[in-house]
Order: sequence, then structure tokens, then C-alpha cells
Amino acid sequence: MPDDTPMPTSAAISAPNRTPSEAMQTIKFHASLNVSDLAKSVEFYTALFGEGPVKFYPDYAKFEIANPPLVLSLKPKRACAGGPLNHLGLRITDVAQLQAIRTRLEAVGARIGRQDDVKCCYALQTKLWITDPDQTLWEVYVLHDDVPNWGEKDKKVKLLAAPLQAFGIWGVIRRNWNNAFGRRPQPTDRVPVPEEESAIPADTCPVPTSKP
Repeated sequence: MPDDTPMPTSAAISAPNRTPSEAMQTIKFHASLNVSDLAKSVEFYTALFGEGPVKFYPDYAKFEIANPPLVLSLKPKRACAGGPLNHLGLRITDVAQLQAIRTRLEAVGARIGRQDDVKCCYALQTKLWITDPDQTLWEVYVLHDDVPNWGEKDKKVKLLAAPLQAFGIWGVIRRNWNNAFGRRPQPTDRVPVPEEESAIPADTCPVPTSKP
């Protein structure tokens, strides 16, 4: 690894001139980490990988590593109850692969949430959210395009509450939660979200889908 790689110092670093199609030539492992200091974490991973992030904003950074094939996302937020891991995932090449993976997971009884053409992490994606038997959250997604101005309008709405309200089920979830536990849901609670209506908030710990 080169020793003279410059460390990022600003809140925004220009990404290299690569199109999404060029970046998607291979299936890549994906990991998302919650970090307490984004700039320090970017500095650390730049030194570790020997190259800087392809995206670096005040609220998000992403590394695209060719060898090993890895997409690493960093999000400045407190660690969730399970530690600094936000979620794991795979970036795949097309929606047909996404459906094939869904079919395999449904065959083993997994509960799956799907989002089509959703804006997330400065990108337009179609994705599945799945939890493994130990409740580790997995994201399997197709990258359609970059969205450099993500957040300017999207973040004005809570990404979890808005979709649930749109389907008219947020109140039902709150009432059922209160009936079962005698209190209102808290931001750190893992609230079961019905299939196909899942949404992972950008500013809180992940809320996984769950089996019935």
C-alpha cells in the first residue's frame, strides 16, 4: 500500500469519474458501520485500504475497494445496542438476481422487506432487507444511479415513520406495541415492520423485519 496517500480533511471529497455501471461489474460484499467521528474513521480506513473514499459528505462516507471487492459505508451516529455494526450486505448487478435471492430466502422461511427505486446513501437503489436467525441485519441491493443531492429534501421526513404513515399502519403498530408492552415505542426499540413496507431510517439504529 502506498505511504503517501493524502488524508481527507474536508467535509466533501470529489469522487473519481466512475459511472455506476463501471462500479457494478462484480458482486461486492457490503458493510455499514456506525462511527463516532466520521473524519477520523475516513482517515483510518484511507490508511488501511491505501485509497480514499469515493463519497465523503458530512453525514456519510463510502469506500469502493477492488481487492478484496468491498463496499464499506460509514455513518456518524452512536453505536446501536449490538455495537458499531449497522448492517451487512451484498451489492448485486440486477433485479433478476435480487428476485432469485429472495426466492431462496423465502424457501427457508426468512421474512423479507423490499424497497424499489429508493433514495438512500446518496444513491438510487432497489433492495431487500433481511435478518438472519440471530437478528443480524442484511441489505441486498442493486445500485441504479448516484444521487449527489440526497438528503436536501428527503431527510426532512423521517424515513421510517413516513412510509408507515402512508400505508396507514403507523398508528396500528403503536397501538399494538402499547397493548403488548404498556409504553410507547422508543427510538432504540426494534419494532417489527410488516413485509413489503419495511424502511430503514437514516438517523436511528436499524429496525429489522421479523418473523410472524
